[in-house]
Amino acid sequence: MDCCFIFSGQGSHRPGMGINLYRNSSIAKSKIDLADSLLGYKISEIMFDDNESVLKKTINAQVAIYIHSCILFDIIKDSKYNPVAVAGHSLGEFSALYANGTYSFEDGLEIVKTRAEAMHKCETSNKGKMSAVMGLSKEIISEVCNNSDTQVANINSDQQIVISGPDISVKKISNELKSLGAKRIIPLNVSGAFHSKLMSEAKSKLRDIITEKIFQTPYCPIVSNYDAKNRTNTDEIKHALIEQIDNTVLWLASVKQLGNINNNFVEIGPKKVLSGLIKKINESFHISSFNSYNDTKELLNV
Repeated sequence: MDCCFIFSGQGSHRPGMGINLYRNSSIAKSKIDLADSLLGYKISEIMFDDNESVLKKTINAQVAIYIHSCILFDIIKDSKYNPVAVAGHSLGEFSALYANGTYSFEDGLEIVKTRAEAMHKCETSNKGKMSAVMGLSKEIISEVCNNSDTQVANINSDQQIVISGPDISVKKISNELKSLGAKRIIPLNVSGAFHSKLMSEAKSKLRDIITEKIFQTPYCPIVSNYDAKNRTNTDEIKHALIEQIDNTVLWLASVKQLGNINNNFVEIGPKKVLSGLIKKINESFHISSFNSYNDTKELLNV
């Protein structure tokens, strides 16, 4: 069945992620062992531990989610699901580019590790936060943010928009948005102001590592977070990937663009986080989700 593959981003980690896959799938074991070797430390121990405190750190979460997502893709790629387009939410875009053959698992891992380290440096030097705003139009939210040092970080759906910026500014803008009619504002459990100019210092490190890597022409297009356009040109993919780090994730527009290609979706990631958004964007879209060994064992005989 032709479908669009979508990959979740930071925040989709969970304690013990990948341990059952590692125990039961040779694909998972080889990938995780390889990652441990390439990274020079045991990311497997961080992933498998029941304690979330170390895993949730940006430098660990991004790497762990990338590894886990690539494993799930490798397990199901020879099943009945045939990807005709891919996309990923923020960090998920890097897993998507592995899935469509743009780069190897190893190159993707090095890029994600570099990105995570650069973003971690930004979040420790610039105290920022993110909040999800429910029930207010993107036009109103954008106008309020444009008059401050905050930004619209994610447009996830018509009714869910995330703002990002300095800690104090996000709190102030949140109060203003409440007075303008926002139904709910939820502070996100993240350690930095992702997809804002507070992440701009990370861009040079990301640009350096992406520039040195050779990207292959993918076998199916990626819809980029940066501008929600279909891409197969490797130079354009690189540019969009670099710009993504301090610009808005256009998820709503990306999903609509994917829907123009095919209305069957497969979500891949440690948690089922994107499926609800897909249905909110368009109830007619069909979505399957693969998040763990239990989701794969019966269907695919791992």
